Amino acid sequence: MNTRFDTIVVGTGGFGSSCLFHLAGGGVKVLGLDRFPPGHDRGSSHGDTRIIRQAYFEHPDYVPLLRRAYYQWRELEARSERELMTTCGLFLAGPPDGEAVAGTRLAAETHGLEIQNISTAELAAECESRFPGFRIPDGFEVVVEPAGGYLHVEACVQTHIDLACKAGAEHRSGAAIIGWESDGRTVRVRTESDEYEAATLILTPGAWASDLLSSIPNMPTLQV
Repeated sequence: MNTRFDTIVVGTGGFGSSCLFHLAGGGVKVLGLDRFPPGHDRGSSHGDTRIIRQAYFEHPDYVPLLRRAYYQWRELEARSERELMTTCGLFLAGPPDGEAVAGTRLAAETHGLEIQNISTAELAAECESRFPGFRIPDGFEVVVEPAGGYLHVEACVQTHIDLACKAGAEHRSGAAIIGWESDGRTVRVRTESDEYEAATLILTPGAWASDLLSSIPNMPTLQV
């Protein structure tokens, strides 16, 4: 069994599986480790869907990252011949000067994204015809992003792992990580049954992060 790699990825959920895929695609000799098999129900990537959108109300600077992400999800769909992202449209409701509505409009204006604005005066008619399942409070406005939608998140994880392994990555599950150490040149990762070495280590373990990061000097306490 091979125990020496260029990079080890600990935790292969949404973030870790993507790291595994991109590293393997770049020719890196990479190992992915997870205490549970792909698609398990103990991580933040569990469940059928996660929302995806481009007009990020949190800050317009996210938009270029989301445009790149959209491109890469479609590219991954083409390579895997699986449906991974559904763009069904997304709407946000709130006060016109609130973070969600105003922030979405700012992101869309800054980057030329398509959104539809529905004013307070238009809401009753629009909700009756387009959104009959919702009752919007008085004084709220709505922004609709046609490109918004959702990811089939467990399929995304599995697809990243499958294609990473096809590109030469190794993926092993079923053994918890009990510790790791580094001498500045080599990282050693210990599981319940084996020990592995690599030049670099990527930790994406979700709820187990506090345990694995506690050995780093001056690391703040993580609340998970």
